[in-house]
Amino acid sequence: MNKPAVFFVAVMLLCAGVLVLSKAGRWMDAGDPNNQSEANKIADFVPEIKPADYELGEGEPWITDFQLVDQAGGGFASKAWRDKVWVASFFFASCPSTCVQQNQEMQSLHKVWARKGVKFISISCDADNDTPAVLNSYAKKFTSDNENWKFLTGNAQYINRIGSDKFLLSVGPQTHAESFCAVDKWGNVRGAFNWHDVEAMEELNKLLVELLLEEAEPDDVVADRERLEKQIAAFVKQQQTEPAVDE
Repeated sequence: MNKPAVFFVAVMLLCAGVLVLSKAGRWMDAGDPNNQSEANKIADFVPEIKPADYELGEGEPWITDFQLVDQAGGGFASKAWRDKVWVASFFFASCPSTCVQQNQEMQSLHKVWARKGVKFISISCDADNDTPAVLNSYAKKFTSDNENWKFLTGNAQYINRIGSDKFLLSVGPQTHAESFCAVDKWGNVRGAFNWHDVEAMEELNKLLVELLLEEAEPDDVVADRERLEKQIAAFVKQQQTEPAVDE
């Protein structure tokens, strides 16, 4: 590794260390008047969208890329973040405590890593209630950065499949894993980290450094992806050749 790269790694690790050490003394600053004034700059008007209007993912045997709706009512496609490193989690807006604490933790990550190019998504697992308008209000408690931190909603069944297919996490109505998933520049999920665990968060911060430095998809990651693609292709072929069962 050349000297500039070594220096970059050292700076990233220093930032990660400061982030983890500050966790114990940190508390949510979303209520700070200065932050609220920034958040209030977000447009209050959000298109009214019903669950029936959302992407269903029908016909997709296995979801590796997905499309949802963000807190501003705009469409979001995970493919648009190819060449970007990002962190994903699941939550729901009416959760009174745990999800708030989880998004506080995500807020701390965002403050350190967004300026370095890492992006963030928080996906609602209560899609029938968490409309874009609800998420727009909820997001303001944590950030005014609509571009780098997306709060997403969509069809509930489709979101459940995104959780199981893409992130290998159990997701259901107002039910989700308490994990942050790191995704590399090629759309591969490279790890899931329990945000309650200080050591796990240290590992996540170290991994983000590695993912930002990667210039080519690692061979072992390519092999895993190709293996999954073959399994999906075999599954699709089996589904196509099996005779239909009369109801």
